[in-house]
Amino acid sequence: MKRGSRRTGKQSTIFRIFLLPLIAIMLLQSAITIGTLVISRTTETLEEYSGNMMTRLVENRGVILQNDMNQRWAAIHQQEASIHAILEQYLNEAESDVKGLLHSGEQRNTLLERLFPECLDILQSNSTTGVFLILAGPDAAAEELDGFFIRDSDPNTNPANYSDLLERGSKELSRAWNIPLDTNWTTRFRLDGPGANDADRYFYEPWRAGTDFPDADTADLGYWSLPFCLEKNRADPHEMIAYSLPLRYKGQTYGVLGVEISSRSLYDYFPAAELNDSQQSGYLLAIKDGGSHYIPLVGKGILYDQIRSMDGGFSLTETDYKNLLQVQDAGPVGHGVYAVVRPLKLYSNHVPYENTEWALLGLDTEEDLFGISRRLYIWMVTAVFIGLGFGVLGIYLAVRHLTRPVQELMQCIREGAAGLTAFKPSNILEIDALHDVVVTLTEQQRKAENILLEEKERYKLALESSKDVFFSYDLQNQMLDIFNHPTMSGQRSCHDYGGSFIDPAYIYEEDRPKTLEILQSDADNLYAEFRLKGPEDTDHGWVALTGKAVYDTDGRRWKLVGSIRDIQEQKEREAQQLRKNTIDGVTGLYACRAGLKELAEYRKARTDGILVNLFLEQLKQVNEKNGIVFGDMILEELGQLVRERCRNLEEEAGCRTVALRLNRDELILWLEGRTAAEGMAFAEALLEAEETFSVRLRAGLAQGEGDPESLIRKAKLARIASCGRPLFYDSLPEQGRAPLPPLQEYESSSLGYGEDVSLVSVALNLFGKGGDFPGQMTLMIRKIGRYYGAGGVLVSLLRADFNSNYLNYQWWKDGRTSIPGVQKYKEEEKQSFLLWLGQEEIRYFSPEDSRETVLQRFLNVSPGQGGVLLPLYDSGSYMGNICILDVPPSLSEAPETYQELAELGQVIQSQLNQQQHDIASKAKSEFLSRMSHEIRTPMNGIIGMTAIALQEEQSPERILDCLQKIQSSSNYLLGLINDILDMSKIESGKMKLEPVDFSMDEMLETIRELIAPQASAKQIDFLQEISLEHRWFLADRMRISQVLINLLGNAVKFTPERGRITLSVEEGPVSKGEAPVCFTVRDTGVGIAKEEQERVFRSFEQAGRNPSKQQGTGLGLSISSRLVQMMGSSIQLDSAPGEGSTFRFSISLSLGTPLEDRIQEDEFSFRGYRILVVEDNELNAEIAQCLLEERDFEVECIGDGAQAVERIRATPPGTYDVILMDIMMPVMDGLEATRVIRSMEREDCRTIPIIAMSANAFDDDLKKSVECGMNGHLSKPVEVEKLYRVLAEVLHR
Repeated sequence: MKRGSRRTGKQSTIFRIFLLPLIAIMLLQSAITIGTLVISRTTETLEEYSGNMMTRLVENRGVILQNDMNQRWAAIHQQEASIHAILEQYLNEAESDVKGLLHSGEQRNTLLERLFPECLDILQSNSTTGVFLILAGPDAAAEELDGFFIRDSDPNTNPANYSDLLERGSKELSRAWNIPLDTNWTTRFRLDGPGANDADRYFYEPWRAGTDFPDADTADLGYWSLPFCLEKNRADPHEMIAYSLPLRYKGQTYGVLGVEISSRSLYDYFPAAELNDSQQSGYLLAIKDGGSHYIPLVGKGILYDQIRSMDGGFSLTETDYKNLLQVQDAGPVGHGVYAVVRPLKLYSNHVPYENTEWALLGLDTEEDLFGISRRLYIWMVTAVFIGLGFGVLGIYLAVRHLTRPVQELMQCIREGAAGLTAFKPSNILEIDALHDVVVTLTEQQRKAENILLEEKERYKLALESSKDVFFSYDLQNQMLDIFNHPTMSGQRSCHDYGGSFIDPAYIYEEDRPKTLEILQSDADNLYAEFRLKGPEDTDHGWVALTGKAVYDTDGRRWKLVGSIRDIQEQKEREAQQLRKNTIDGVTGLYACRAGLKELAEYRKARTDGILVNLFLEQLKQVNEKNGIVFGDMILEELGQLVRERCRNLEEEAGCRTVALRLNRDELILWLEGRTAAEGMAFAEALLEAEETFSVRLRAGLAQGEGDPESLIRKAKLARIASCGRPLFYDSLPEQGRAPLPPLQEYESSSLGYGEDVSLVSVALNLFGKGGDFPGQMTLMIRKIGRYYGAGGVLVSLLRADFNSNYLNYQWWKDGRTSIPGVQKYKEEEKQSFLLWLGQEEIRYFSPEDSRETVLQRFLNVSPGQGGVLLPLYDSGSYMGNICILDVPPSLSEAPETYQELAELGQVIQSQLNQQQHDIASKAKSEFLSRMSHEIRTPMNGIIGMTAIALQEEQSPERILDCLQKIQSSSNYLLGLINDILDMSKIESGKMKLEPVDFSMDEMLETIRELIAPQASAKQIDFLQEISLEHRWFLADRMRISQVLINLLGNAVKFTPERGRITLSVEEGPVSKGEAPVCFTVRDTGVGIAKEEQERVFRSFEQAGRNPSKQQGTGLGLSISSRLVQMMGSSIQLDSAPGEGSTFRFSISLSLGTPLEDRIQEDEFSFRGYRILVVEDNELNAEIAQCLLEERDFEVECIGDGAQAVERIRATPPGTYDVILMDIMMPVMDGLEATRVIRSMEREDCRTIPIIAMSANAFDDDLKKSVECGMNGHLSKPVEVEKLYRVLAEVLHR
C-alpha cells in the first residue's frame, strides 16, 4: 500500500528536471529586460511628447484665429458712431424720425445711398469677404427688407473695386459705384421670420438682441453666425460665417450691420499638413453643444471631411494623455482619431445668444500620432523574445541529447517483453544493468497474471449474466460475502442474527417468521419470497432468495451460495391486476363479482346481519346534463362516505362489513351482526348526507336467511317501494312483495376517469359538459383535497366594487362546518397583498405568513395555517385564489407537481371567469330590459301628454296639467340617465367627492320636502328622528343627499300602503374636529331574504328573480354603496322577508363654518344685459332665448363657433356682457371658438364671461371647458334656476 501511495502523486521525468530550470533562467532574464522597459515608461514618454507637440501647434493656430476674429472682423462695432452720425444728419435734413424713416421706402433708399460708402470702406479696410447692412424696425417679421450686401472675392488684392460684387441692393448703387451685380442678385433681402429658418439667424439674432436690450453695449451684442449660404432655395456654393450687430438710435433698433468671412478664406488658418506629413489630419472650427458634444462648422483636411459626414455632430472622450481627447465612433476599427481643443473667446460672459462656446480642434489619427513610438517599443520587445526563443531551443536540444538513453529504456519497459528484447545496449553501465533486472521481474509477473486472469474471467461471466445480488455464507465461521450490490458488497459477520445470514430487522414483520424458518433450515436447496429493506432503503421491497448448500471434501455442509433477485415490479403488477379485478375504479368499493364473492364468504361464517340497497336516483339524467365525469365524481364521493362509515362501524362495533357496487347507480352494503334498528339508523345517516351530492339517495333493507342474491332482491324491492325514508322488506305488505328476476352481473366502467387519469384531465372533462357549475366546483375541490392529502381547500373570489373577498367554495378534511365567507378590505391592503403575491403561478404560504392580517383577508385562512396558493386572474387583473391547506412546501417545488398545479389553476380560472362573465352578462341583459321599460314609460308619458296638450279646444287647466306631467316624466327620465352616468364615473375612477360647508338641517328639510309627497301618495307615514349637536358640517352635501334619497326612494317603492318609513340621524361625540354621524332608514316594507341581500348592492341587480315585475335600473343601491365606501364607510343591511328593512351607515364629518345667507337670484335684475347664445340646434336655441328674455336679457342667437368668432370681431368692444356657448357644433366647436376669442387683441375678449352649455356631462368635459378659457359649465338639460344663478354669479362678481 505504501508503494502504491508513493506513485499516486505526479512524477517528473529526468528530461523535465534538467529542462525546466534552464528555461526558467532564460525567461527570468527576458522578463527583467521587458520589465525595465515597462517601468521606465518608455512608450508613454514618447507618446506624451507627440501629444505635446500637437497641442502647441493647435494652440498657436487658435491664438492667430481668435485675434483675427476679435480684432479685425469684430472691430466693425467701432463704425457705429460714424453710421449714427450719418443717420442723425439725414433725419435732421428730412425732418423725420426713425419710425418715419422705416415706414418710407424713399427715405430708406436715400439713407442706404449715404451709408454705402461707409460700408465699402469697412470692406476694404477689414480684409473681410463681404459686408452687409439691413434696415428693419422692431416689429420685423417674415418679409422683404431693404439693404445691401457687397461681396469681395479677393480681399487681399483689392486696390479698387475690381473684385467686388453686389449681392443685394438697388441698381442705382451698382451704377453709382461701378460694382457689378452677382448672378443671384436681388434688390431686397427675403427673410422667413424669426425662428423659421436657421440661415436667417445672422440677421434675426442681433436684431432681437438689440430690441430686447436697448441699453446694452453694442460690442456685447455682436453675433457670430453658424455657416450659411445667402441663397437659401437655390444652389449657392459660397458658404460663409458672419459677424453682425444691431444698429440702434436712441434706444430703437433700425437695422443690422455685419461682415462676411467666407469658408474659403478660413482655410488659410487650417494648415493640416503641419500636423503630419501624410495629410491624414485636419483642423476643425466647431461649437460646443453641452458636455463633450461638438457641432462641426468649418475645417480642412481628410479627418475634417470624415467628421463632417457624421450626423448630429460628434463627442469627445477623455484619454490618458494630457490635453488629448478621442473622437467617438470616428476612424476605422483600432485606429482612433485624437483631438486637441483650443477654446476661442469670441463672446463676453453675459451675451443673449446660444452656441457661444467656439473652439478650434486639431485632428490626427492614432497611427500618425503614436505610430513611431509604438513601433520602436514593439521592435525592442520582439528582439527580446527572439533571443529568448533561440536560447530555449538550444537548451531543449542539449537536454534532449543528454537524457535520450534513459528515455529509450523507459519506452522499452512500457512496450513489455517485446520492447525489452529489442533494447540495444547503450554502453552506459548503470542503464544496461537496470535493463537486466527489469527483464527478470517482467517474466515472473507474466506467469502470475495468467493465473489471476483465468479466475477473474470466471467471476466476471457470472456477475455480468444477471443483475441479481450473489452471496456466499460460511456456515462454520458465520461470515457472509456479498457480490454485485451497489453499497453492501463485501464481507460481514452474522453471529448476532440467530442462525440466519440476514438480519431479521431487515425483513418485513409479517414475512419474518416464515422467512427465518426457511433460512435456518438444513435443506440443501432454499427458496423464499419476502419483503426486505436494506440499511439505506426507505421502504421494503419484494425479493426472491435462491440458495444451495456446498459440502467440503469431508462431506460437511461448508457454505451456502446463491442469489437474491428483485421482484418488486412483478408483485406490483400482480397487485394492480388483482385490484382491477376486485375493486371498482370509481367508488373504491368491491366490484360486483368480487363483492358478491366476499359477501358469500362472510355469510358462510355468520348469516345474521342487515343488507342495504343504496340507489342514486336520476343519476342517468345527471350524467346527461353534467357529463359522465360529474356522475363518476358523485359516485366517488359516495364511495368515500360509505367506506368511512363502514370503517367507523367496524372500529366501534367490532363487526365486519362488505360494500360493493352492484351496477351503475346501485350500491350494496352488508352489515354483519347488526339489528334492524341499527341497520335503519345506519341507512338514515347515509341519506342525511345526500345534500352533499346533486342526486337523491334512496335505501332499502333486508335481513334473514337465504343466499346473497335473494337478500339483494328483497332490499331492492324495499327500496323501490320506499318514499324518502329507508324501508325494510319485512315492512312491505304481502301484495307488494312481487318476485324479482335473477340478478345479472354488471361490471361498470368509466371513460376519462380513474387512477391513471391526471387531475387536469379530470377537471377538463368535468367542466367540459357545463351544467351545474356550483356542484362541479364542490366536487372538484373535494377531489383536489383528497388527491393532495390536504386539510382543506378554499376558493375565494374578489368583488372589487364592494372591496370584499368572498369565500365561495370550501372543503374540510375533518368535515367541519363552513366558516363565514366575506372579508372586507381596504385598497392599500389589496396593494400590499398583490405585492406579496408577485407574478408567480403558484405561491406557498407558511403558518407564519397566515398570521398576517392581509393574508387572512384575501385567503380566508386562520392564523397558523399553511399551504399552496393558486392565484386566479381575469384579463390580467387579480380576481381570486385557490388555497390548498396543510400541504408541504415540496408540493410547489417539484417540477411535475408545479406544472400540474399551474395547469389545474388555469382550468379552474377559465371556468370561474366564464361563470362570472355569464352572470354579469345576464345581469346586464336584465338591466337593458329594465332600462327599455323604464325609459319607454316616461317617454310614453311625454309623447302622450304632448299629443293631448296639442289637441284643439283644450282648456288652460288641462294643458297645464299635461305640462306638469311632461315635466314629471322628464325629471324621472333625467334621474335614470344621471344614475347611469354616476355609475360610469364610479367604475372609471373619475367620481370625486367635493366637500363644502352645508347645513345638515337644511339638507334634511330638502330631502323631507322631496320624499314626503311620494310617501303621502301611498298613505305612508314618513318620520324623521334627528339628534344633532351641530348644524354645519364640511362634506359632499350632494352625494350624502343622493345616498339618502336613494335609500328613502327604495323604501317608498317597496313599502305597502299605510306603512311607515323612518329616517334617523344621530351625531356622536366630536374627536379632532370630526363627528361621527349615523344615518338610518327603516321601513315596514316587503323585506329582503338573506341570500338576496348581497345582490341588491350589485350593479344592474335587484332583489327578486323576476325583472319584469321590478322598477328602476338596479343602480341606485349600488351607487349609494360605492359613494359611502368613498366616504370611508359601508352600508349595513338588516332585513327579513315580511319584516321590513333597515339600511344604516355611519361616516365621520368635519365640522363646518356657517355661511351667510346667499343673495337670491331674484334680487338681481338682468335688464340691459346683452347675451350671445351660440347653439346649432334651433329648438335648444329657442328654449334658451325664451328663458333668457323672461329675465329681461337682450338675446342674440347664432348657429356655430365660426359665426360667433366673426360676430365678436365685427362688433365694437363691450357689445356683449356674456356668451352661452354650446360645445359640439359644426364648422367650429365651442372649445375652439372660445380659444380664438380669448386670443383676440381686445381687452373685452379676455374678460367677457363664456359659459359652456352642453349635453356632455362628465368631469373631463368640465375640465376641457375650463382649460380653454370658459368661466362655467352647464349640462343639458339645463335647470332653469341653476342657469339664472350661474349668470348672476358671473355678471355680479
